Amino acid sequence: MFPRIRRKRRQPHPLPFMALEEPGQADYRGIPTYVCPCGCDLFLMAAKFDETQLPAFYILDGMCAACAALVTLPCPADGPDLLEANDGV
Repeated sequence: MFPRIRRKRRQPHPLPFMALEEPGQADYRGIPTYVCPCGCDLFLMAAKFDETQLPAFYILDGMCAACAALVTLPCPADGPDLLEANDGV
C-alpha cells in the first residue's frame, strides 16, 4: 500500500468585493439608480452575453460592491435623464 500524501491546505482566496463577504441590510430597490446612496457606483449584477460578446440581457436587481445594499439597476428605457429626475429622492 502506498503512503498517504498530505497536501498543504490552501488559504481561502480573498473576495474581490466586501459585498460578497457579508450581505448588507439596506434594500433600496424600486427606483433605478446609477449610484448607491453610500456613494459607490460599482455594482454586482447577473448578465448573459450573446455570440457578439455584448450583454444580451441582465437582471435589474443588483448589489452595491461597497456596502452590499440591494439596488435596482437602470436599463436603456430609463433614459439619460434619470439622474436629474430622481435627484431629490
